[in-house]
Amino acid sequence: MCGSIAANGKLLMPDTDELCPDPTCDHRRTLEDRRRQLLKRLIALQEEERRQVARELHEGAGQMLTSLLFGLKMLDGATSLEEVKRFLPDLKTQTWEALETMRQISVNLRPPLLEDLGLPSTVRSYARDFAARHQMDVFFSLHGEDRRLDPMTEVTVFRIVQEALVNAGKYSQATQVALSMTFTSDQLQVKIEDNGVGMDTAHLTRAGSAVGIIGMQERADFVGGTCTIESTPGRGVNVTLSVPLAEESH
Repeated sequence: MCGSIAANGKLLMPDTDELCPDPTCDHRRTLEDRRRQLLKRLIALQEEERRQVARELHEGAGQMLTSLLFGLKMLDGATSLEEVKRFLPDLKTQTWEALETMRQISVNLRPPLLEDLGLPSTVRSYARDFAARHQMDVFFSLHGEDRRLDPMTEVTVFRIVQEALVNAGKYSQATQVALSMTFTSDQLQVKIEDNGVGMDTAHLTRAGSAVGIIGMQERADFVGGTCTIESTPGRGVNVTLSVPLAEESH
């Protein structure tokens, strides 16, 4: 890179546009700006996930372990075998609930089935557990030929399904959810449809689930896909995720 010396001795650098008159430079700068924006959004999503995990640990496992510690102190102060026997059932229940909460947090962070069995089996298993925990019906269906995707895409699709189900139970107050996965030669389409109270998508930013929904759309964008949310008050929420698939080598 060359510059010229001004009369005052300062080095004058040429304008950025003069350095790269080639129109492809504008394209490269646009791609770089796009990359930086995606990176910022990814970091924001990661921070939101960390806040959620911290909240679950504090409000869930933390409180359960505190209660368990209190019960152990009561047990330590027992003066007879009968007292010990009276405390033990509650302590066992609290211990089991704390372990189950930690297991669920671990699954939410990284489902172990994903690497071993692939996306459809993991989604089916999660949907079954979610239905049991939230006392709702989740109907899962798989169409087309199941295939393994790259790890990033599998994790991304799982996270979107996970968020959609949480929204259905927490915000839409649904009692039934239809979850379908359809593989075609060039794309995977996932649909999550619930029978909840729905929402006015025109005022989405005012809804408590707005951050989660925006996160779903941004995750889909990261893997070159799209995620649309359709709803009207009183008629449930329909989430459609479409992700392009690379051609399989033969």
